[in-house]
Amino acid sequence: MGVTMSKNLNLFLAIGLVWLGFTAIFFGVQIGSTVVPPISEDALSSLLLAYFPVLAICVFLLLFLTRNRAEFDWESLYRINRDRAVKEVSFAFVYLIMTQVVLGLFFKVGLHFPGPYVYETGKFDLQDLTLWIVVNSVFYIFIPLHWLRRSGFDFGQFMRALEWRRNIWILIAFWAIDFFGPIISGTPFFSLTTEQYVVGVPMSILVNTFGAGLPVVILMHVILIPRLMLIYDSKLPVIATAGLFYAAFSLFDPGVDYSSLTMATLSVTYIVMTQVLVGMGKAAFTVVTGNPFIHFATLHVLSARIPFDTAMYAEMF
Repeated sequence: MGVTMSKNLNLFLAIGLVWLGFTAIFFGVQIGSTVVPPISEDALSSLLLAYFPVLAICVFLLLFLTRNRAEFDWESLYRINRDRAVKEVSFAFVYLIMTQVVLGLFFKVGLHFPGPYVYETGKFDLQDLTLWIVVNSVFYIFIPLHWLRRSGFDFGQFMRALEWRRNIWILIAFWAIDFFGPIISGTPFFSLTTEQYVVGVPMSILVNTFGAGLPVVILMHVILIPRLMLIYDSKLPVIATAGLFYAAFSLFDPGVDYSSLTMATLSVTYIVMTQVLVGMGKAAFTVVTGNPFIHFATLHVLSARIPFDTAMYAEMF
């Protein structure tokens, strides 16, 4: 028991040191740079006012509120072969990083539309959107689902085994926090027209489900996190490792700039500095509920993406 606890603590501390290192590099390079990538504008205020609150509310508060819950039988629920868990986690990391680099560099596709570009500075049409949905669906939904089925995972049986009623309070409370948080901080969601709501909200949900939501659900929450729980059997190191995984998922998010070494350094370090914290928030919902779809409603497609993306999709459609 003592050896296991020490291993878990060492992993958590190691990831914390990695985060501190990337954060120090970002601010060190930023001080000496006259320009920054669009994604990292107002970095300090975003870190303090958005990303640290996500960590506090969606990780530490949620862990405290659910501290008395019994452990899940991850092995049976997710049909995992314990002996292959380490190899499968390693392969998931390699697969994600390789596909992100290839898709980002050659197809300009990232986890969130419109990839490494910024929507306001370019013109994007349905062809660009379709490419994004198809590419992410193929590599992060259909291929992983095919592998899961070959491994004995029954998606229908799995869905019936999930506990929804027990977690309804989490869905409501954390959805409200993540939905109204961006609006309170300045996202002009309530200033849109009726037509923008009617078109933009359902289209935002639809396209983000297949382009961003389900890719994260399948690859991170169904494949990665349950296997990490078997390897470490401790919540914090699993949540932190999943945070790193999500940061790799975000390497070509809107606003990154890889045109020079300085811009690339700022982009990558900013992604790690911020998205590790977001990824930890997403991971915490699955770790404490066993349900990989809770984050989908509370910290992804049905919450923050609607205020952020409604106007953009209303314009495109």
